[in-house]
Amino acid sequence: MRAKDFLLEADDLSNLKTQIIGQVKKTKDTDLLQKLYTMLNKTGLVDRIGLVLNRDTDTKGYVKQLVDMIIDVPGTYEEKAAFVKGYPNGYIDIDKMLSGEYVKFKDLIVGAEDAPIEFIRRVFDALKQVNFGSAKGPGEFGLAVLSPHIKITGKGDLNIGNITVEVKAAVGKSGGRVGTPGLLSSDNIPAIISKYIEFDSSESLNLRQLSSLMNKAGLDQATKEKLANELFSYIFRGKADVSDIVSAVVSNQDPNPAYLKANYELYKEDSKFDGMMLINFPAEALKYFLDPEQMSREIYSFAVYLISANQGFTSRQILSQVTLAPVKEPTQAGAARARKPKQATSGDQPRKSAEELEADKQIKKYTNLIKKLAKQIYAEQPDVYQAVANQIDSDFAAGKIHNNGAAWLKSLKRKFPELK
Repeated sequence: MRAKDFLLEADDLSNLKTQIIGQVKKTKDTDLLQKLYTMLNKTGLVDRIGLVLNRDTDTKGYVKQLVDMIIDVPGTYEEKAAFVKGYPNGYIDIDKMLSGEYVKFKDLIVGAEDAPIEFIRRVFDALKQVNFGSAKGPGEFGLAVLSPHIKITGKGDLNIGNITVEVKAAVGKSGGRVGTPGLLSSDNIPAIISKYIEFDSSESLNLRQLSSLMNKAGLDQATKEKLANELFSYIFRGKADVSDIVSAVVSNQDPNPAYLKANYELYKEDSKFDGMMLINFPAEALKYFLDPEQMSREIYSFAVYLISANQGFTSRQILSQVTLAPVKEPTQAGAARARKPKQATSGDQPRKSAEELEADKQIKKYTNLIKKLAKQIYAEQPDVYQAVANQIDSDFAAGKIHNNGAAWLKSLKRKFPELK
């Protein structure tokens, strides 16, 4: 560089500094000043955040990206420095996370003496769905970054002390599968069913439809049991007790809970985890499970397909899908009603008036239309349709639709977003 050019460039830089200093002296924009201060001190802050994240876990390979994301989270320099200072204690309530209770994100995050909880929550919001190209599942980085006591290592998603936790998260409308393709056998399913029934194996067949298929074929009890035993022993590679699945299929009951139990236990044996944590991002909640039977009562959309129209999907779709069902938080008015003691009654309940009966009739027409729509939307997911129908029937019996139909429909759509 020529001496003249160097002097001109130095002069330009000096003028720029003078202009910036002049503008800074005039401005009253606190956010702008915080951004400038953070940028001027970024190197030191990056080093300090990087140091606390650079642990011997799977987060180690993503420290730079994680640091950049934390730096970009809205907040003051002091908040970010306090985040580093308070990090050794962690910002996740681990006891609550592993309590087996339904825990909202807002109750999971804890602050520190100088680190405002609002900033910690913003950090979690920025990281909660990060997976760096499916390096790990959603939620894992967010939890591990906010607590030095949570590690992402080995086969299990999260290690907390001596506990290995498998994480299954629902980012959109569907949750994770219980296992990976290859855990359960699927290639010979059409051939096994064809030994007993003539059917079109090019069409999808979900678990709930197997009973109907056997009934339509006119199979007797003994043949149904033989087919079901052979089929599910093959699927679970002879490593699981399939008697409850067989019993449910043969007796036209829902086999999904029993299927999930066998699927879960085989996956647990294969992956060596202690429990499974389901995360529902739209509901901003999670729950830790040790019992697959309890889990089956608190999820929706098992979505198990014995045969998929797209054969490439079968090895994945044969695994149970687990999506944590949202739990409606009681309103203050609802809580007050729950606390109010019931009035003592004697004898039978009073019969409904003609007006009430007519109202029931009109509401039934209304809900039947919603059921019809749901059946079309969930044509490929009969379990979800059944969950919708059960919810409608339950709400009708409880009088929720009668009180405020518009509010009730809004609530139903929140639980089943595809109805919108």
